[in-house]
Amino acid sequence: MMLWVIVILLVLIMLDVVRLHKKVDRLTEFLNPQIPPTKEEIESMLNTESTSVEK
Repeated sequence: MMLWVIVILLVLIMLDVVRLHKKVDRLTEFLNPQIPPTKEEIESMLNTESTSVEK
């Protein structure tokens, strides 16, 4: 009986940690938005992807 209580509590703690981690990720994304890539960077990314697919 005691083992089941411990297991359930651990699962609940893990779920809480995952939810908190997602909230922190959203908050950091909101506070530090990424700079959009330049046209040259986009072209280079597209070129590297197309060459890797062709191989």
